[in-house]
Amino acid sequence: MLPIQLVETERDDFDGPIVEMWRGQEFVGMVFHDGETTVVQIYPDADGDVHDLDVRELQLRLDTAIRMVDPDGLDDDLAELRQAAQDQQWDDEHPATKELLAEFDEQIVHRTEDGEGFFDRSTAEQFIRRCEELDLAVVEMDAFSFVAGTLSEKPDQSLAVTPQTMMTWSEFRSYANATASQTLSGWPRDEALAVAFVFQQPDAEMIVA
Repeated sequence: MLPIQLVETERDDFDGPIVEMWRGQEFVGMVFHDGETTVVQIYPDADGDVHDLDVRELQLRLDTAIRMVDPDGLDDDLAELRQAAQDQQWDDEHPATKELLAEFDEQIVHRTEDGEGFFDRSTAEQFIRRCEELDLAVVEMDAFSFVAGTLSEKPDQSLAVTPQTMMTWSEFRSYANATASQTLSGWPRDEALAVAFVFQQPDAEMIVA
C-alpha cells in the first residue's frame, strides 16, 4: 500500500488553503477549513471503489493537514489524551525503540501534538545509521519543508520499503536502511528540509518516530 502524501494548494473559488491527499498518482481526498470547522472529503478511487486506508497513517496525515489549514484546529484535550495513551504504551515498548527515541528526542526540529517528530538532514542521516546499529529498519521516510513553524509536505520526496518475504530480518533491516540512506542522499539540498520516519522492530511492529 503506497503512503498517503499531502499537497497544499489554493483555488480561486475557495477561501483559504486546501490540502489534497494523494496515493501515488491517485487522488484520495482533501482537507479544508470552512470557516467553522475542518472538513475532510474522501473520494472514490479511479474504478469507483472505496479506498482502503490505514487508520494510524490516516490519523497522522489528518493531524498534519489540520495544522496546514487551521493551526489552532487541534483541541488541547484531544492532544493530552493522545499523549497519555502514548505514555501508557511506553512501558511496553521494545528496548531498542526506547533507546532510539530517547537518544533523538532532543534533536528534532519539530514535533506535532500527536508525537510525530521531524529531523533535519544531518540528524536524519544519524537516525538511519542508529536504526541499523539497534536492529531496527526504516520502512517509511517523508520529506517536508519546515519554514516559520509551518510544515509543507514534498510529495515527490518519500520512501516506502516493502517487506521482502524471501529475506531474513537482518537482511531486510540492512536493505531497508541502505535504501533509506541512499534515498535521503539523493534528495536536493534544502536547509528547510524536515524528515519524518516510520521504523520497524524485529517483531514487525511499526513505530512513528
